[in-house]
Amino acid sequence: MIPLVDLTLDKKLLDKITKEITRVVDSKNYILGAKLEFFEDKFANFIGVRYAIGVGNGTDALRLSLRALGIGRGDKVLTVSLTSPFTAISIVEEGAIPVFCDVDERTWTIDVSDAKKKIDKKTKAIIPVHLFGNPCDMSSIMEFAKEHNLKVIEDACQAHGAKYQEKMIGSFGDAAAFSFYPTKNLGAFGDGGMVTTNNPKVAKMIKLLRHGGQTKRFWHSILGTNSRLDEIQAAILSVKLNFLDEQNRKREQLAQRYKNKLVNIPVKFQEVLADSWTCNHLFILRTPVRKKLQRSLLNRRIGCDVYYPYPIHLQPAFKNYCCEKLPVTEKLAKEILAIPIYPGLTKEKQDYVIETVKKFFGQHKLSKAQRVS
Repeated sequence: MIPLVDLTLDKKLLDKITKEITRVVDSKNYILGAKLEFFEDKFANFIGVRYAIGVGNGTDALRLSLRALGIGRGDKVLTVSLTSPFTAISIVEEGAIPVFCDVDERTWTIDVSDAKKKIDKKTKAIIPVHLFGNPCDMSSIMEFAKEHNLKVIEDACQAHGAKYQEKMIGSFGDAAAFSFYPTKNLGAFGDGGMVTTNNPKVAKMIKLLRHGGQTKRFWHSILGTNSRLDEIQAAILSVKLNFLDEQNRKREQLAQRYKNKLVNIPVKFQEVLADSWTCNHLFILRTPVRKKLQRSLLNRRIGCDVYYPYPIHLQPAFKNYCCEKLPVTEKLAKEILAIPIYPGLTKEKQDYVIETVKKFFGQHKLSKAQRVS
């Protein structure tokens, strides 16, 4: 079986991580200690921002960013429906209203022209999602936000190391949210998240909120929550961050090889904006015969999956936030399929995936209507 994602670590990296975990255990300090401070500084330097604040997960990173920026009950937040539902959940949990925008046909990230049609006096923020690690058009987004006095919170949960015009994703908005869920390019051994920002007031508020709103021990000046990145996860992530650039380059090589080899067949790929660099969190094929291709790959023991099969605006949990149809989003949800990509994917295994995809399309001729989909 070739898995869609393989979390196996090489011995060199695993040994380094084990040593760091042992140090934390020996220290007997597991929460809000030196390892977290070290990782926060290290991650802030990596992204190119002044502050990074570790929290419990990516959803909390979005939630606390909204709260720190004063976005709450009754406020509208522009975002997309083609993403993990947790993006929208974070908005709803803060009492705000998600307003779903369509995505661009080429990049599959937020269509700013559609967002412009959906703004009103209650709109206070925009959450662009760097889907699958592919950067949004941040120049257009920042210009739009400035024109309408909107807060910008980047959902960078899949975009560790991605760049837009030579600048790291996670350094553009008022704040950005990262997830360290194990399958992410920079993954923990459990849940974890981070908020990055250049705003000292936002950073101070996030630190206050993640620890229950305490300004001193047992004294809560405001209502906060309990969302802290623990010492063991911080230690693990500090080690893994040293290898992230190298692993992202391997992902890029694999992605480019897919694109070079999967030619003259009716599939499309997510396009990357000029002067941008995706970190290839997932590699996605787009085809109108997605279900048949998925079945064929699984039958040949090749891992594949759909991200995301159910647009958020069509799900029962969000029926109170319904909107008009989102044609590009709805079409993509029926046509996109993730195939294996991870730093340890060998050339031989990738060749097997490539040949299986090509063989499938050699046996399944598409109609003219399907080919122009």
